[in-house]
Amino acid sequence: MEPGGGVDMVVIEGERHTTVLLSGELDRASCPHVRSRLRPLTGRPLVLDVSGVTFFDAEGMRTVCRCARACEAEGAALALVGVRPYAAKVFRILGLDRDVPLCGSMDEALWCVLPRTDEEIREWLSG
Repeated sequence: MEPGGGVDMVVIEGERHTTVLLSGELDRASCPHVRSRLRPLTGRPLVLDVSGVTFFDAEGMRTVCRCARACEAEGAALALVGVRPYAAKVFRILGLDRDVPLCGSMDEALWCVLPRTDEEIREWLSG
């Protein structure tokens, strides 16, 4: 893990996507570090696992939304997984969930970010 203010990050480069595990507080103090680490990752499907995030402030939510827009600008997608109920409620109240999918599982997050082939869809439906 790499410290950055009040947040730790682990970046896992998969074959078809990148997963970033975040833990700690995603706030004004930690967001500059988070943004600098996420910026080079926005060119491919990206899943942010925030199950370890104990606090989001407005800057934390803004950072997630900016990252989603950066992914979209590069033809990729971003999804969040593991959003705690209090944070999910704020995301929904502010309408941010229209831009950033809040997923209940890693499978759902991958479904949101990965381009699917017909074969993969048939396999998923049959399995």
